[in-house]
Amino acid sequence: MTGQASLPQGTLPGATSPAGALAADLRTLTAFRFFAAFWVFLFHVRARIEPGTGLGWDIVENGARGVDFFFILSGFIIAHVYEGQITSGRFSLQRFLWKRFARIYPLHLAMLLIFLALAVLGNNRHDGVIASVLMLHSWALTEGLVLNGPSWTISAEMFAYLLFGLLAVRRYPTWALLIALALSAVGVHLFALSLGKTAFLHLTWDFGALRILPLFILGMVLRRIAPQVSMRLGLVAGAVGLLTLPLLAGQRDPGYELLLPFCLLIVAGARLSEAPWLPTNSRVMVYLGEISYSTYMIHVLVIKACYDYAPKLGLATPGWPLVGVIVIAGSALSYHLIERPARRFLNRFL
Repeated sequence: MTGQASLPQGTLPGATSPAGALAADLRTLTAFRFFAAFWVFLFHVRARIEPGTGLGWDIVENGARGVDFFFILSGFIIAHVYEGQITSGRFSLQRFLWKRFARIYPLHLAMLLIFLALAVLGNNRHDGVIASVLMLHSWALTEGLVLNGPSWTISAEMFAYLLFGLLAVRRYPTWALLIALALSAVGVHLFALSLGKTAFLHLTWDFGALRILPLFILGMVLRRIAPQVSMRLGLVAGAVGLLTLPLLAGQRDPGYELLLPFCLLIVAGARLSEAPWLPTNSRVMVYLGEISYSTYMIHVLVIKACYDYAPKLGLATPGWPLVGVIVIAGSALSYHLIERPARRFLNRFL
């Protein structure tokens, strides 16, 4: 949800990677962010339209799983971007956290203020403001999803960034990451069971910050694996991921098995990011990926505007495809008017 996968300043964005290494600019993974964000949009807009049938509708019903794809991808990208700094001892915790704050907080705050204003004007529930401002609204400090509901993931992401930054004093061996993955997965799963959940994939405002932990580490592990995968094997992984994703995503309440195609697609995308023939590497798809954080953060507001406020103004309710187009157009505006200018301004203080 939080930006394009590329190496820090000083690395040529289009550089061709040597054998066994990943491209500096992971264009395919950037494009994947759009698909995950739009999947979440479809999940939320489905409540406003006539229920469908068949595999396609079942996949839409499970659109909340797009968040888990984001979490794995986030761990992969952060490890990719900062591995060189960690290995060389140049990693700065203060600089890292500030850059992540500058990346995610301005748009979060802007949307929070808009939702708060709408709640006050409509005399609707607007609790959890302080928790949202402090990005603590994924720690069961509220009575449910508050204001801009999807923003609980921003709280979870910030928790993962903090842990990553605190532990980035050295480059841990892969076996240590695997142990951390196993312990966190088992621990968070057992905790979710104690809350009456069937899997930690159902945690949101109620300790959703813990949901990201094993998934973020999983992404870091995949970053270690990906350079060892050949281009041919990457193609196979991508094909298997594409074939199994709709089958697993079309199940009723899919569990951890859905993480498998996510992992396959991320590894494949990392290996194929320099393939000129891949549609996801086109400028349009990469751009949609770049604005996907805005897509994720504004889509609920657009849905409310189209289905709740438009009829009150005597306007026709648009069909969901048009709502999707409005979301994408609004994402571009949000990216260029709020997200990118605010990030550039805040990064001037580094």
